[in-house]
Amino acid sequence: MATKKKMLEAAAGTAAAGGASLDITEVFSTYVYDGTTAAHTITNGIDLAGEGGMTWIKSRTSANTAYIYDTERGATTSVTPSDAYAQESSGTTLTAFNSNGFSLGSANKVNGSSNNYASWTFRKAPKFFDCVTYTGTGVAKAIAHNLGSVPGMIIVKNTSNTANWRVYHRSTGELGGMVLNDTSAFADFAGYWNDVSPTDTEFTVGWNNEVNADTQTYVAYLFAHNDSGDGEFGPDGDQDIIKCGGFNSGGSAADVDVNLGFEPQFVMFKPSSAGGGWYMYDTMRGIVTGGNDALLFANASSAETVTGDYIDVTSTGF
Repeated sequence: MATKKKMLEAAAGTAAAGGASLDITEVFSTYVYDGTTAAHTITNGIDLAGEGGMTWIKSRTSANTAYIYDTERGATTSVTPSDAYAQESSGTTLTAFNSNGFSLGSANKVNGSSNNYASWTFRKAPKFFDCVTYTGTGVAKAIAHNLGSVPGMIIVKNTSNTANWRVYHRSTGELGGMVLNDTSAFADFAGYWNDVSPTDTEFTVGWNNEVNADTQTYVAYLFAHNDSGDGEFGPDGDQDIIKCGGFNSGGSAADVDVNLGFEPQFVMFKPSSAGGGWYMYDTMRGIVTGGNDALLFANASSAETVTGDYIDVTSTGF
């Protein structure tokens, strides 16, 4: 079996509250809910109205596409992580970003009466998450951001035209990228990031139309990488809550321990050296030690499956 290097993004499970620094519960939420078709509010404790951020919604019980909404483009406007289509707007989907969550309309995409849904919300916060929009020029350019640290992972989507999602990840570097909406391996191409490493204030896009076509519009989601206490979260301002890294399978079917330095509640990984899907797990939907884990794919519209022992969470990682 060929060795496969896998990408990951993980958010910490718990951090003590009570200090001046932000707690994980203030910036990230996994929230599951039943659809009703009646307009209602999801209260997950995240201030999207005041601070900004992104919410990703996927039906668990049916093969419906996931939808991503963010405060930069506004409520009711979505992009779909499993396909290449331009953004679309609907007044009956996610209808508002609130100070403690978000509101839903009657659309089956996010609120069908026969469906159960998962939502993942990332609030804007230094050294955790940022979201920016920009207009392409067709020539390499730098895009400013407010992450306050060097991004560990950047996901870019052309919102005005059909184009693949492009992903930068610190484990593969600035030389190329991966595609969120399919299973292809990492590809080396300067047209994505212009062979320029991102910094704590900006990232560079090349000339490729998927990241920088002239006059077309884009959204970028930036995820931080905390390491050795530089995350500045928790009561003492010294806790890490998000990591973007890589690991090798070792060329065998043996278990692999990934050390994050904290217990995660959300894990996403993908083979980078070979084809394979973007696996998404969280403790709210179910990660069972030695048992069946609830699996969704970022690159597919398929319903959730709960078969197989893929991942176990530990106090220091998974």
